[in-house]
Amino acid sequence: MITIRSLVQILIVSTSFLLHIKSPCQNSPSFIDSIQVFNLEKTEIMVLGTYHFDQENDIDELSPANQNALDTLVKYLAAFDPTKVVVEASPSKSKEYNGYYRDYIHGNFNISELRNEIFQIGFRMARRMEHDSIFFFDNKPPFIGNLEGFSFNSFQAYAQENDSGFYDQLVPELMSIWPANEKLIYELDLFDLLLALNSPAMTQNNIHRMHMYELRVGIGDSWIGSDWLGRWYQRNIRMLGYLLKMSEPSDRLLLIVGDNHKWILEQLINNTPNLQTVSSFSVLASRYAESP
Repeated sequence: MITIRSLVQILIVSTSFLLHIKSPCQNSPSFIDSIQVFNLEKTEIMVLGTYHFDQENDIDELSPANQNALDTLVKYLAAFDPTKVVVEASPSKSKEYNGYYRDYIHGNFNISELRNEIFQIGFRMARRMEHDSIFFFDNKPPFIGNLEGFSFNSFQAYAQENDSGFYDQLVPELMSIWPANEKLIYELDLFDLLLALNSPAMTQNNIHRMHMYELRVGIGDSWIGSDWLGRWYQRNIRMLGYLLKMSEPSDRLLLIVGDNHKWILEQLINNTPNLQTVSSFSVLASRYAESP
């Protein structure tokens, strides 16, 4: 509790400081001010990053304490008042999962033994907002070209054989910081764990992790590391395409995705002139806001 409260206070102070830094271009020539920029009506999108509940870990999402934590999570997310709940699954699953969802809201489908965050967060959230359906936006491009037959074992073997001493230069930093953060956040209760995963600090760590290891493999040769990261960008760009097709200007979309999607989706969304992000961290951190 103290750790999370301190983190929130530090980030609020840091953000406030950055907003008051003067632009280095404040003395630019007057014609710069005449350049027109796009000013379109924007759909608001909140990206909630989460670990995948149905993977092996030591967390029992179905325990009474964590079920209460999920109820609290949904309560705070409801302040965003989403008009659509969007989950990390292929649109090809829409008919199947929306059948489950309609049974769920009518009391004919039980999620009490289903760990997946689509059920535990997505279904709960959509029901609370009285939605009649949920939405899907994942897309996984095929492993083609240099990535055909890709596995991390073969990737690691290639890296050790061809790029040892270069690809792993930053591994000591990675192995120092990443496990320490994992130990810290995975000992929190489920609400605080998700709050931490959506914090600017953890989001920045995900960005750096994706660019400090795999990217350094195969440069000027197979380019396998660059192509692997390029496929990750491609996947998320395709996900953005689905968001564009499903959204209206008056919408507020809540995305429930693996936390490593958060950084890239938020960048892509904010680079799209008729979309903008709303901070999931700020909404969840309001639980710890000091009373005036």
